[in-house]
Amino acid sequence: MEQTQTQVLSRARPIRFAFFVALDEASHPVLDAIFSYAFSIWGGRFSLIVPFVNGEPHPAYVPWLKEFDPDFIYSYVNLTPEKQIHFHESIYPSSLQYHWKAEDDEHTNVRPSPSVSPLTVDTLLPLASVPSAIDGVHRARLLGAMRNMERNRFISDSFGFAPTRLRNLMRSHLSESGSMLYVIPEDEMQPRQRYISSNDTTVPDVNSLLNTMATDGRIIGVAQLSSLLTPRLSLGDHRWGESFNIVVGDSVEDRIFYWNSRAKMPAWRDGSNVDLCIARLNFDDPLFVNALRDFMRRRNHVSGDAGGGQNRATLRSLSLSQEELLLLTERIKSDQVWITYNYESITSVADCVPDAKILEHASLLMGQHGWRSQNLWRESFSVGNELRLTSPEPEHMRHVPTALVSPSSGAWAVDMDVERALDHSPYSNVRHRWRLPRRLRVTSAFLQDYQITEPHGEIFVPRVSGRGLLTIFTAANVALPKINLPKDYDAIVTGLQRGRDWLPFDRYSSAEHRLPQLCCRSRKSDAGLHFWGVYQLFGGVNVARSVLMHEFWRRQLEDYQATDQRTDARHEIMQIKLARRIGSRAIDLRIDSQMRTLSDIVLQEADSIRTNVRSLSWAKFKADFDALSIRYDERNPSQQSDDDLKEERQWRIESLRESVQTLCRLGVLHQGYENRCRKCLHRSWIAINDLKGQIACEVCGDIRPAPVDSPWQFRLNGFLRESLQRHGVGPLFWVLGRLQRHNVSSFWFEGPLNIYFDKAADDLEKADTDIDLTMIDNGLVRMCEVKQSERNFTDPTQLAKTMAKLRPDVAMIAVMEEDSPALQRKYSMFC
Repeated sequence: MEQTQTQVLSRARPIRFAFFVALDEASHPVLDAIFSYAFSIWGGRFSLIVPFVNGEPHPAYVPWLKEFDPDFIYSYVNLTPEKQIHFHESIYPSSLQYHWKAEDDEHTNVRPSPSVSPLTVDTLLPLASVPSAIDGVHRARLLGAMRNMERNRFISDSFGFAPTRLRNLMRSHLSESGSMLYVIPEDEMQPRQRYISSNDTTVPDVNSLLNTMATDGRIIGVAQLSSLLTPRLSLGDHRWGESFNIVVGDSVEDRIFYWNSRAKMPAWRDGSNVDLCIARLNFDDPLFVNALRDFMRRRNHVSGDAGGGQNRATLRSLSLSQEELLLLTERIKSDQVWITYNYESITSVADCVPDAKILEHASLLMGQHGWRSQNLWRESFSVGNELRLTSPEPEHMRHVPTALVSPSSGAWAVDMDVERALDHSPYSNVRHRWRLPRRLRVTSAFLQDYQITEPHGEIFVPRVSGRGLLTIFTAANVALPKINLPKDYDAIVTGLQRGRDWLPFDRYSSAEHRLPQLCCRSRKSDAGLHFWGVYQLFGGVNVARSVLMHEFWRRQLEDYQATDQRTDARHEIMQIKLARRIGSRAIDLRIDSQMRTLSDIVLQEADSIRTNVRSLSWAKFKADFDALSIRYDERNPSQQSDDDLKEERQWRIESLRESVQTLCRLGVLHQGYENRCRKCLHRSWIAINDLKGQIACEVCGDIRPAPVDSPWQFRLNGFLRESLQRHGVGPLFWVLGRLQRHNVSSFWFEGPLNIYFDKAADDLEKADTDIDLTMIDNGLVRMCEVKQSERNFTDPTQLAKTMAKLRPDVAMIAVMEEDSPALQRKYSMFC
């Protein structure tokens, strides 16, 4: 049998980091370490630093953090267990890691030490050294520092210093890509030839560095290098993107504000100088101010007009007043007429946070370097239930020398947009794709944690990105791991039974490292098995919904005694029959004869329902359909002529004929004749395939000619009848149809599941509860309790407790009747 191809779109991007930092002045060493680490990795300049106050994230940063969608969260704040669960379920990082520090140890290393090693910044240097199309200049000059100058925050925050690995590579494999420019005071590191390569140069101080950078455009810092060709969230904001950003101040708030505001610059400016962070005392040095003016005149190319115009710069600060900023602006401006300087006093570290509208329209973009393509997605195809794909590589890796193309250069992230084989799309021209949830962690159904180098390589944990994409991690010269495409049932059960797969902060002091799962076991209930049987009988939700929820076919199903009103309607019928048989007599169930009478009535009714298989004729279908058509025309008067109306009604009858033929082909209806024997009164069913010229009674053998003037008769599939009547699966398709209609991206689900919360219930095979529908709606987990009527909704409080244990994004009650005060009262108890 020919297998269907699965389309897979994949894209390579940097590993995204978010750092949690306490908003107090003691965090300066932490910021020093974060800045240095972030500059050493590809895309690190666009890491997000989230300020925390009293153990809580700054409220304004929460929406940004969610949209930023970090792969790794590295926290210098010891989060409560509840907060850890919240971030795992809402952000789903590959790792939420705490930087442990002994309370009495002041010398603990604060440099980030994440569980994975991202792609290093040295892989970008060959691209940065490509000759310019304008002047043909080759070889970059990379900024470095030694000794005391390594602690100069103006240089380290604004430009960054080359890490040790990069400096060593520039003396070997990357020697053709550039040279070093070190900032070293004249009286340090003597004799120079012992420490400095012959190709490298030095400047003695910050002022000399700015003067040199003003005249030599080849000089770059690792801040620029780490931002080259970085696919990142585009948060374009005219307030920021049209002016060079100078943050004045040396408080923790100033530095966090400076760092995060870089994300507001347009992506096409990545890799160029767009900001500086300057301490207030620097402006008291006239030589520094002069050097800064010269630097800004030569290196500032940020203007309010993308096509040209006068360059702009804005001084901002949280620690300085409006008056002080005005004074500094006038001091730096001097007689410069080629740059427009403005100033802005910032009132909060959240003033750089994008507003809701910008976040809503944010998208992943990559800044250009020269005329290179910005298309991030690569298309490939796979066959079967396993994906074995070639990893996409970052574009800049094609410039890296072969000797450096190895896993030791670090890892990057790969987002995967995979087509679904089981398609529930309501539209014929749209194919649904896998969009995975976060609160129900199903990734281990696709692949487990893995190593890209063995036996002692780093362990990578797949995650779900903010758009519901499966995200994995890889490195150069390494094959992507095998990815399974699970059945929906397997994915959902995995999330319920093995989904809480992260380690808490206190795992070293806790006897049980992992959190308890949402449930011990979940499996299809009897109703779940019948639900999927009906689904397969119809061949999908679309056909099932179009029949089971159609006004005409619902009427026919009632005539087949296949009503989904399995409680109320049948109770009422039974009560009427009991009243007819018993009358006004008092029944005492302690008396054997009266108990037997009641039992006989119940058994007779049960036998009648089980054995009385009804047949409906084509004439009955057509008569009911004509009545429905007339009612429709009365409700919707038409201006058509009689001939047109007659033609339309004929077309409707043709559609009924095609519908019946389709249901017969699917096995929902069985076409044939019901034969009642003239001699023994036995009723037998002769299917269309068994028809012959003569019909013989299967009991007494009486033979009669086949009918010639009787319309065809139709019986309902017995399994469908039982599923609707005894297991009430009809309302499940009603719910799915309602939610499916709005969905154009991804929608998958599982029917009724029995839930066993603990091993005792599992051992006894006694379910604690059941969930009628578990739906993954564009990545949101919706768990739904489906009721035919309000009277079936008996215990809303217990249902609320069950949903609280299973923790869906949305808990739903679906009642297949109109709203009522009684239903609203129960709903308020559920909420």
